[in-house]
Amino acid sequence: MATMPGRAPRSHAADTRDRILAVAVQLFNERGYAGTSIRDIAQCLGMTKAALYYHFASKDMILDAAVQPFVEAFGHVSDLSRVDPPVSARSIIEGLVEAMAGPGAVLSAFVDDPSVIHRQVGKGDLASHRDAIVIALAGPEPTPSRILRARCAVGCVQAGILGTALERRALAAAGVDAARGGPGEIGVDQPLVPEDVRREVVEAALDALGPTG
Repeated sequence: MATMPGRAPRSHAADTRDRILAVAVQLFNERGYAGTSIRDIAQCLGMTKAALYYHFASKDMILDAAVQPFVEAFGHVSDLSRVDPPVSARSIIEGLVEAMAGPGAVLSAFVDDPSVIHRQVGKGDLASHRDAIVIALAGPEPTPSRILRARCAVGCVQAGILGTALERRALAAAGVDAARGGPGEIGVDQPLVPEDVRREVVEAALDALGPTG
């Protein structure tokens, strides 16, 4: 099979891992994380538990791998918020929206399970990234009011994106694709939030932040 110039061919193991993650996230959406077992995932894939364990030693490792793209994207936004000279608040919020709407959409599978959200989002690296973003949005020598507004802006992005993702997840569970009116499905890296909604979320977050000058 020919490969694209400059792109290394993917290994069979990498393709299998991607399939496992896609099916696992779909089941997490349908049944919840706690309600999904390794056996369930293996059966949906048509493989044995032993074969699945070759790629992931536990369900927690599947969860970590599913969330990792969001962790990395969130980290990139955090890095953007630390550059000198500082970038605009709009650029930071746009980056945050893209992180949440793309790889972050996987979090919608876990919003009904606080223990999973606490385990993943409460980790030190994510908390540190979030704090860096809030500080950057609050601006130099921020007042308590500016910090509060910055937190509200970040919360606006999270609520807007995850709320939309949850709505589309519900439509997908009912067999309706919100964008096309056909069968719906949720995957690991599948963006769930249309571009026009992303733009609205950016503007709403900027409104919550208020004037930055």
